[in-house]
Amino acid sequence: MIKLLIGLSLISTVLLANTELTNIVNAEKAEEKDNFKVVVTLSGITSSTKDILILVNVKDLTRSKLFNAESPEIKDADKVNYTLIFPGKSIDKDDKFTVCILSVNNFKLQCDSGINSPLNKPEFVEIKLAGDSNKEEKLNNKKNT
Repeated sequence: MIKLLIGLSLISTVLLANTELTNIVNAEKAEEKDNFKVVVTLSGITSSTKDILILVNVKDLTRSKLFNAESPEIKDADKVNYTLIFPGKSIDKDDKFTVCILSVNNFKLQCDSGINSPLNKPEFVEIKLAGDSNKEEKLNNKKNT
């Protein structure tokens, strides 16, 4: 009888422990789904594209990603995507976010903004990279002379 009680106690302990672990795993999956994601697409990449710093800001949170133009993964690509993730608990629906890029070519900020939609999906922002500003300035100077 004692062996039976000990066996039942062990089985119930294992079942309770597994139930608790399952709840923890499910909670982590739910939190992962609640993350706020911004997918930034850089288009117009050319052989003269220099490194670019991508900045995404929402509320008081900022995430950044460095686009390395010489990375072998993007060789010969004219478009790349980066996903920047924020903890979902800190971002509300209808919160405004800003995406900026800073090119080491000319150190000028190029920004776009959006609003977190009520749908539980990533927000998408496409930024067309400006051409080589020195070439554009030279062409404009030639036209003006």
